[in-house]
Parts: sequence; structure tokens; C-alpha cells
Amino acid sequence: MVDIEADEAARGGSLAQVVPSGPGFPDENNLRLFNDLIYQATHRIVVCTPYLVPDDSLLYALTNASYRNVDVVVLVTEKADQLLVQHAQQSYYQALLEAGVRILRYPAPDVLHSKFMVIDRDTAVLGSSNMDMRSFTLNLEVTLMVVDEETVRAFDQILAQYFAISSEVTAEAWAGRSLATRYLDNVSRLTAALQ
Repeated sequence: MVDIEADEAARGGSLAQVVPSGPGFPDENNLRLFNDLIYQATHRIVVCTPYLVPDDSLLYALTNASYRNVDVVVLVTEKADQLLVQHAQQSYYQALLEAGVRILRYPAPDVLHSKFMVIDRDTAVLGSSNMDMRSFTLNLEVTLMVVDEETVRAFDQILAQYFAISSEVTAEAWAGRSLATRYLDNVSRLTAALQ
């Protein structure tokens, strides 16, 4: 950890780090950053992404955070602009809901394309990366992590606007979806890495 008090360069601004990732990097930098921040969270995690198709490590990080009483909220779009991605994303809702993760959906026909994550009261991450396997391994992405309470408060104002018009997915309602939708969700999940 950086001692901000002792770091003269950090006074009067925000502590920030740029994290590039993609096929030219030996590690999945953005996935490692997301997982690390999620495991360090003590109060809350808010993930805003148009595509949530996590690998096992990210799914476990989110559900484990909820199991340890961190308030986890995922904000996704109600109807994605890619049908198979929409159904692949939906295939993870059951596991998230069972763990106590709240899922909010931004109303169709608009596609919420914001990509950021807020951790506790002092850390925000934004950039080009979706929370999906293509962004973790195939796409060239760049992520900016900012450690600054004022910046997080600005994100909270944006989130309040999104939350005000979004609807929450409940476990009961989700359990009542059709067998055809469940089938399409699960088949789409099998091909998620190719989408």
C-alpha cells in the first residue's frame, strides 16, 4: 500500500494507476485487478457493465464477497445489443442471486454501456473492459483505478441516477422464467468464450 500522507506527488489529487491488458500481456491484468479489489472489499461492491459473463474466478469472487456480508450490486442492461451475450449473461443470475448479490437491470430499449466498478468508499475502476471472457483474454483493454473518496462520491451520484430507473431481479421472479429461456441461457453460456 502507498502511504498517501508521505507521498508528496499524491497531495492535492487522486492516486491512480493505469492497467493495460490483452493478448500482448502474459497475464490477464484486468481480471486480476478486478478479483483482487473484490476480495479486498469490506463494505460494498458495485459493478456496472453491459456484459457480465464472468469466468469462474470472477464469479467466485463476487459470490464469496456477498457470503462474507459485503453488499454486492451488479448493474447490467435489461436487453443487451447481442442476443447470445444477453442469454449467456443471464445464465449466471441464479448463482449470483443465491449468494445474495443484487442484480439491477437498466431499462430497455437503451443499452447501458458504462463500464466501472466501485469498491467500498474510496476506490473506483473504469475503462474499456467488460466483465466477460473476451475482455479478459482476447481484447486489448485499458483500465484506470482511482483511489479517492471524492471520485467515488461522483460515481455514487451517477449510480443513484441509474438505480432510480432500473428494476431489480428477484430470486422468485427469476425462478419463474420459462424453460425455453433457461435452455437458451445455458446453451449460450457454453459458447460464451466465442461470442
